[in-house]
Amino acid sequence: MQQPTVHKRNVDWTTFLFITGTTLASLTIVPAYVYFYGAHGSIVFFGAVFGVATNLSITAGYHRMYAHKAYEASRWIRWVFLAIGAAAFQGSALKWSSDHRRHHANEDSDNDPYSINKGFWYAHVEWLFFKESSDQPIHAPDLANDPAVRWQDKHYPWFATFMGFGFPTIVGALLGSAIEGFLLGGVLRTVLTQNSTFLVNSLAHTWGKRPYSLEISARDNICVAFLTHGEGYHNFHHRFQIDYRNGIRWYHWDPTKWVIQALAAFGQARKLRVVPNSEIQKAKLQIDQQVLQSMGHKTDHLENLKQKIEALHQDLRRLHAEYQRIKVEMKNNSQIKMDQIRRDLKTQMRTTKRELKEQLRRWQFEVQMLRAVPVTA
Repeated sequence: MQQPTVHKRNVDWTTFLFITGTTLASLTIVPAYVYFYGAHGSIVFFGAVFGVATNLSITAGYHRMYAHKAYEASRWIRWVFLAIGAAAFQGSALKWSSDHRRHHANEDSDNDPYSINKGFWYAHVEWLFFKESSDQPIHAPDLANDPAVRWQDKHYPWFATFMGFGFPTIVGALLGSAIEGFLLGGVLRTVLTQNSTFLVNSLAHTWGKRPYSLEISARDNICVAFLTHGEGYHNFHHRFQIDYRNGIRWYHWDPTKWVIQALAAFGQARKLRVVPNSEIQKAKLQIDQQVLQSMGHKTDHLENLKQKIEALHQDLRRLHAEYQRIKVEMKNNSQIKMDQIRRDLKTQMRTTKRELKEQLRRWQFEVQMLRAVPVTA
């Protein structure tokens, strides 16, 4: 990989000293303090809970809600995300979202502020040390019009300092040790929160699977998913960034998705955006074809099968739209004829779904068979 050139760069000394200072303190002062003075179980528990809350405020708040508009939340939830998210010391929601949108728009290019092509450590943290990459102009007009976001951005330095260090120190004092609250709930939590988030930019662009797109460096990495509350399904996210989910299966480790779903269940979140399953299946079918073609297999038969599957997806979308229209009309006009139309549509939908599942199973079988057969010259 191309390594970043560091000559003639303006170092952001404030960020550099903050990150290196908190990291060194976490590796030396924190363990020394715990070794000599011990740790209150209640403060350790608080630090862990506050750490989880900080991460979720970044993943569910800064990332999926503000940067990608994947859903909307009530006013008080937005304020909670802005308040606790500030404690992560990753910038204001406005700045964070602007940089992240630039990353998506210019992935793997020179205009990507934390491009993996400039090196693993550059994408992980080094990009923050240089003003040329970290001090990009803010461009997020939709967020700039949000009064709460503007307030947090305007008052960010002192607000982040209070939430990140002041609040844990106060809680620590109430639980038995202000110094311990500062070190465990402030310093150590900050370092762990930052580096887990940074792994999404580095490790999840280096190692993992690419089931939805081979053209981008983002990868699905289960280890990163566990460390970041679901953000590790990164190939899916970059391919379908408007989806409020990252892990789309019920068994995928995505606590951020579960939090958003819980908020919706209690009326605190709405307009959850989901990519149609037909689009997801289409992307996976395309990947299968590309992989087989790279192995030297002829895929004319698979192309015909894919077209049939896509036609079934279109039929299913058409039937579903018609079914929803009939449901709306039924509310206003409960006629026997309308009820019969609805029953017929439901039958058609069940038949189409059944045929679609059969064709997808056939596709998977054909792909597995082709992969098992060696290609001869």
